[in-house]
Amino acid sequence: MIYDVIIIGAGASGLFAGALYPGKVKGLVMEKTKSPGNKLLMSGGGQCNLTRGGSIKGFLAHYGENGRKIRYALYKFNNMAVRNFFEAHGVSMIEREDGKVFPASLKAKDVLSLLVKLCSENGFEFAYNSPVDVITCNEENARGIRTFTVIGPAGTYKCKKLIVACGGSSYPATGSDGSILNVLRNLNIEIVNPKPALVPIHVNDYPYEALAGISFNDARVSILSQDKIASADRKYHKTVIAQVNDDLLLTHRNFSGPAILNISRHADISHHLQICYYTLKDPKTILTGLKNRASGSQQQLLTFLCDYLELPKRFLEILCLRAKVDPCAKIYQINDRQLKAIIGLLTADTYKISGIGSYNIAMATAGGVALTEVNPKTMESEKYPGLYFAGEILDVDGDTGGYNLQFAFSSAYLCANK
Repeated sequence: MIYDVIIIGAGASGLFAGALYPGKVKGLVMEKTKSPGNKLLMSGGGQCNLTRGGSIKGFLAHYGENGRKIRYALYKFNNMAVRNFFEAHGVSMIEREDGKVFPASLKAKDVLSLLVKLCSENGFEFAYNSPVDVITCNEENARGIRTFTVIGPAGTYKCKKLIVACGGSSYPATGSDGSILNVLRNLNIEIVNPKPALVPIHVNDYPYEALAGISFNDARVSILSQDKIASADRKYHKTVIAQVNDDLLLTHRNFSGPAILNISRHADISHHLQICYYTLKDPKTILTGLKNRASGSQQQLLTFLCDYLELPKRFLEILCLRAKVDPCAKIYQINDRQLKAIIGLLTADTYKISGIGSYNIAMATAGGVALTEVNPKTMESEKYPGLYFAGEILDVDGDTGGYNLQFAFSSAYLCANK
């Protein structure tokens, strides 16, 4: 039997492609694990952050350098189209104040149930526990039909159209373990080396173990390279590779929160992490303000800093100690050099990166099938007509907050409708 279409992967993009198929087909969805949508059920903490509000034009900057390359897909099936699709099929949507869009029930299983139902109605069968070991592209037969053969331990299948939508390498226990990449390499498809994305960043000498749970609104986080200056004294200088402003979270082991997660795609152990916890004023203005308010004050330094900066007292105490300044000293006893040391840590706290989170906790994967391998208006392979790619298998990773599912749906729409 030759299927009209086979979809490899029963995740968000694979199921959406099957659910959107424009007509009933003889189709098959192959899933490596024993059930569909394992990672989808985890999204948004189980509440399923499907997309977000606002203009789709604003989405492009949230996919790093590849944002402009996927513009056609995002515009063709945008965030409003996603909302309208689910609303039209009985799954109501809500948008939070921060712009994130969820099913009104806040249950990912409602989204999954709908997609599986629509796939079945469109003629798709499901083959679970069906990993893929080999894909071959067959020559056209006498009737001019080109087919693909998909081989795995569970069996051998043929199809006229093949959609690869089996995710990246993040959360490998859900089935998206990256094993399909070697299968694709054997087809001479270029793969951008994958790495974990949307992960915490570990640094040497992390000082905030006791402050887990403290967060900072609109912190500025930078990734810095260390480049040797071509001079006789062989000095080094740091260059900003990437920078974001967003919320920062201190955990008992590392830095996390949206600012860290979103910049982690740029980080590796050759880089430095720099954090500005207080972005309301520049260092010079902070110093001037502290000195002006300190005149005649009898307050302790720690109390004085808390009143002026309105930051957590425990954090400021550690900052003072790291600057080798007694937090219990009177503010009038503190000189400019000491204030500058504290402000330096507050606005440009710099660490050597020791590592990033693993695939086991990565919310997304950077890397995958190179975008040069596909037609951006169809997601069809440039080398193998009839072969398509959707979702995280491609070299596209978005920021946290609905951007990755939006691309999964947008790319799946192109695959289903071409």
